[in-house]
Amino acid sequence: MNDGDTDTDHREHERPAQPDRDVRPWVPWTLRRPFLCSLAGLFLIFGIVLEVLRQVSERKHGLLIYKTVEEMPKIISGVYIYAPVTLAVVAVTLWQFCAADALRLEPYFQLAKPEGVSATALFTNYTFRPDAMAPIVAVCNRHWLILLISTLSVGFRISLPSLLSGLVVLTEAEIKQAYNVTTWPKLLDEDTQKSWFAAQTIRQTNHSMIRTTDEFLLYRSFDYATAAVSMPIDENETSVLSINQTVYWSELSCQNSSLTNITWESYPTESDISNLRQWRMEGVSFPSGHEDSACSVNFTLNTTNHQQDDAFQLRYWEPILTQSVSSQGPVFGSKHCEDYALLGLFVDINEGSQKSAGHTSNATAFACSVKYRSAEAQVKLGVDASISEVEVNSSTIKELQESKSFDEGFREFLYDKMSRLNHLNSQARKASTKNSLNPQSSRPILDLDQSGLPPTVGLFEYQNQATRFWKSEFTVVMNKLFDVKTSTNVEASQATTFVVLKVLSSPAVTAEMFLLTAVLLLLLLVIVYPRRPNFLQSDPGSIVAQCAVVADFFTHENPLTKFDNNFSHATSQQLRRWAKNFKCQWTDGPNGRKIDIVPVSSNMSPAELALPLSRRHTDRRPHFVILPWFLAECVLLMGTVVTYGLSLSAFSVRDINYGSNKQFGFMVFLLFGPTLISSLVSSLLASVLRSLTIIETWGRLQKGRASLQKTLAKNYGSHIPLSILFHNICQGPAIPIALSIICTLGLFHTIVSGGMFESQNKAYSEKVTNLYDLSDNTSFHIPTSDLQFDGIGLMLNHLNRGTPIFPWQDDKHSFLPMSFSDIQPEITTVDYTAVTTGIGADPRCRQIYLDQPRIDHLSGLQSWNYTNPSGLTCTMQDQNATKGGFIKRSISYLRPNSVSSMDPSCQSAVVVLARWDTMMRSPMNTQNYIALACDVSIAARQSEVTFSGDGTVLSSRPTKDSTAHNMSQSEVAHFNGVIMSYTKPYTPLGNASFFHLDWAGMMTVAQYDRHHASSQLSFEPEYLITAVQSTYQQIFRAYLSFNMDLYYRAYPGFVTPNVAATKVSTTWGLFPSPVSIIMAMVLLSLDVVMVIIVFTARSTYFRAPRIPTTLGSLIPWIANSDMISDFREMARIGKSKSQIYQVQSERQYRFGLSDDGTDDGRWLLDYDHSNLEDIGHELDQFPHWSSASRFLRGRFSQSQGVGDVAIASSTQRASYTSRFTGYIGNLIKRRGRRHTLPP
Repeated sequence: MNDGDTDTDHREHERPAQPDRDVRPWVPWTLRRPFLCSLAGLFLIFGIVLEVLRQVSERKHGLLIYKTVEEMPKIISGVYIYAPVTLAVVAVTLWQFCAADALRLEPYFQLAKPEGVSATALFTNYTFRPDAMAPIVAVCNRHWLILLISTLSVGFRISLPSLLSGLVVLTEAEIKQAYNVTTWPKLLDEDTQKSWFAAQTIRQTNHSMIRTTDEFLLYRSFDYATAAVSMPIDENETSVLSINQTVYWSELSCQNSSLTNITWESYPTESDISNLRQWRMEGVSFPSGHEDSACSVNFTLNTTNHQQDDAFQLRYWEPILTQSVSSQGPVFGSKHCEDYALLGLFVDINEGSQKSAGHTSNATAFACSVKYRSAEAQVKLGVDASISEVEVNSSTIKELQESKSFDEGFREFLYDKMSRLNHLNSQARKASTKNSLNPQSSRPILDLDQSGLPPTVGLFEYQNQATRFWKSEFTVVMNKLFDVKTSTNVEASQATTFVVLKVLSSPAVTAEMFLLTAVLLLLLLVIVYPRRPNFLQSDPGSIVAQCAVVADFFTHENPLTKFDNNFSHATSQQLRRWAKNFKCQWTDGPNGRKIDIVPVSSNMSPAELALPLSRRHTDRRPHFVILPWFLAECVLLMGTVVTYGLSLSAFSVRDINYGSNKQFGFMVFLLFGPTLISSLVSSLLASVLRSLTIIETWGRLQKGRASLQKTLAKNYGSHIPLSILFHNICQGPAIPIALSIICTLGLFHTIVSGGMFESQNKAYSEKVTNLYDLSDNTSFHIPTSDLQFDGIGLMLNHLNRGTPIFPWQDDKHSFLPMSFSDIQPEITTVDYTAVTTGIGADPRCRQIYLDQPRIDHLSGLQSWNYTNPSGLTCTMQDQNATKGGFIKRSISYLRPNSVSSMDPSCQSAVVVLARWDTMMRSPMNTQNYIALACDVSIAARQSEVTFSGDGTVLSSRPTKDSTAHNMSQSEVAHFNGVIMSYTKPYTPLGNASFFHLDWAGMMTVAQYDRHHASSQLSFEPEYLITAVQSTYQQIFRAYLSFNMDLYYRAYPGFVTPNVAATKVSTTWGLFPSPVSIIMAMVLLSLDVVMVIIVFTARSTYFRAPRIPTTLGSLIPWIANSDMISDFREMARIGKSKSQIYQVQSERQYRFGLSDDGTDDGRWLLDYDHSNLEDIGHELDQFPHWSSASRFLRGRFSQSQGVGDVAIASSTQRASYTSRFTGYIGNLIKRRGRRHTLPP
């Protein structure tokens, strides 16, 4: 090539090259539209899924529903704990890729602004600060986009995993289900009610022993009477059935009248020990509805009292009768008192008044009026059919239509019952007192013996006792006056407590807000980043790339590159303070547009433009290599490990349903705190890792002989743990790789921490000594009196359930009851386990064939003969007289004929006859009947019973060493007789047809339909056998539980033996998960070990005035290095990245102080030529890259466009490439160059 060509080429190179319009500015893939849109779509899907789960959970009361915790599969328990926090960790990690690149590249986007920017942008650092500092710095710099990104990043990293760790909890919830239930709401007609009231008196005069179930009717509700309801099938004891019913109740209001002249007289008795007195008074008046006359009352009452010298109270009341129903006559006589229902007397006698004259002024008479009301109400029934809540519709309240006739019968019934209660003790003494009171010998005698009576009470309390007794008896009577032959089906709603997986609304909504905010911000980034000015052509993450940016886009003559300015010794704080007086602006020059650093004002003094002084000579080192901070971090981390260990035994919430606000706060901390702590630990380690990557690179350069690939060309990408691990996994430094692995495991730590505390239904047991037996289990005997049982009517509420009605029974046994001695048991959350005797019946049924019935023409009763397994012929009789009507579907329990079937094997058997679609007297065939013969066996044995505080048996099992005691056939026959005694009609009430109902048959039909619902009228033998067995066992359990004291002797007095029992408290609480906590402790221990290793190995690894975390802090160290121009010139002659690395593969680099002729020297990053001296080369043997740079610099120039790299024309490139290739080859062979400072 001749000189003319050279001059021509030189002139052509001096002209600015045209920018390459095809070259686009470089943007990381995390800030490009495909990734941003995909991430926004993913977050939107996450938010929609969360909202769908929340809505499903609220509407269906849970995502998944189980009857008990044991029914939940183990895999579900793991999924609901760890899946939400795993999704949160994935979302946070993906967001960090985007946010980290946005933060680290923001200074370059600021520098690319055509209008220029403050020079502080050169020293802006968002990546190598603690996460919480980034929003503060962004506000100071007014970088509003970075403020949004960094603030959301902090919220995402800290809050999102914590929120989703407690998103789904295992808890209890009430779930409502609709049912169609059977009820009997119609009352008996007026005539039948009169017959019923009359029957009560007849039954009391019967020689048999009557056991009433009144107290269990009151157990349903003390205040309201309602029709029976066939409860739906449900074994959950927490179920509550809501149904609209008519409720009945009574209201009483009382008037008082003080008595000032009441008199009494004492009469001696034959033994002179009963202190017989007669109390009299006339003219007691009460207000009435009659305008012309008041209610006038007089009374005569005879009393006896053993304790003659002590003070006592005379308390008596009775209903007002329209006519006398007692041979003794009522105590009170009344006139014009139709407005009142009961009259009472209250006399308080103290010791002094007994010794005075026969009168006292401390006496009060009272009269009470009554109203019988009904109304429509929403009634809530428990599993035992007890009424737990009544919501009365006030607009439907009205008085009973039959109140007048009912009131008369009810008062007579109540008077008869009160007479028996009040005079029970005095009847034995009537023989000794009948001649003492000649004028009033027919009057009743009230025993005032205080033994066994309540203590002394006031007038108001006594009136309350009287009115409550009236109300309770009204409730009992009304419950017995519903017509059980007229049923109806109604809709009901049952609320049952289930174990559910529930989405908590507050964490879900908060997480959705985070995700929605992220979606909006991502869409904003999709719009903003493609439009932002940008001059980057590659990732500026490595020192090589930063050197290229400085060389290509900054002027050579700027304050930071001037040799006489000692910026190399300045701290980062000095440089930031200095930069406040300067700005970066784009200027046009011979080599294109470049960034120049100029003062913000031309009037600034040299002192303002000079580098400010600083007290510190070096930057503060990173927190993890400062001894106090290191110790504090280690203490906190190890303290967290210890706290996790202590939480295995010390941290728990035993009952999440009860407690103070303090306990609630502690529960919230246990639910969300561990994940929050793990997020903070992960953030701390990520901060350590980011700073360590800078220290690792510059520390290696400071040692010298650093290779290009391991130092200058090392790019850690987004500086998040996964990115650092990806860039170093093959040949990176050991400590950053280990720390990045630990940080990656920190993601797993966050997931594990979400399950450190789980909601569990946990039981606690302890021995108790306050439980006692009430009956002797060795004293079984059959009562000598005949028994009648009226409790079958209570079973209407349990027709479909097949569950126990009374306490101390399960589905097969009735148990001897126990009692608590000194304290009231906890009913709701506490169970007890003890050993007691259980008695159960086992009817074994088989199908038999009966001959045609024989009909007794006098009684109308049908009877059949069958042969039992013993070969005896037994005669069984239907207790209901036949009327020759049509039988649509019926089941009858036949009783052995007392005359012809006296053998115990016949008496102990039960025959059940099921008929359908036939006439009563039609011939029987296999198409219209099924008969079953059931041989009943009854056995008692010791069982371990788990029961609640009210005696409800939850479970039972026979003890290992117990043996069953089988009852004899005569004992079984006794039970058969009394159980079915209620089906016998009462002869004086033949017109009261409701007494002829076969209760057992009706219950059997209900049980049959429960096990085999069918539209056909016929019965299947196998299902009928099951229904009969269930019905017999249910009636047997109810009867024996109610009459247990008649068959087992009660312990006398206070000699009841103590029972060894265990108290089991079951609560829903938050309890530690040992596996999760141990895993978290192991991961935290690894974190502690890693922090110690980093401090030990890197606390003094790098020493320099500052840590070059920004582009501006790097410029003074490389501005006067030949290394910059060498890399730039090689790129401009067309060398690819791989070719540049190949050329520079044997180059080595060093960072340190160089001799610049001053006392302090100059910090410089340049080639390390010490290895050349080691191999014996003379430094002046090698040509300088700087001369090549000057040679090429004359031929190539930078284009005018911002961010465009100038390249020569193809002709120039071919010419100079051929000349430069030989030069590079000779240079590589010589392996090195001599380092000289630029002039």
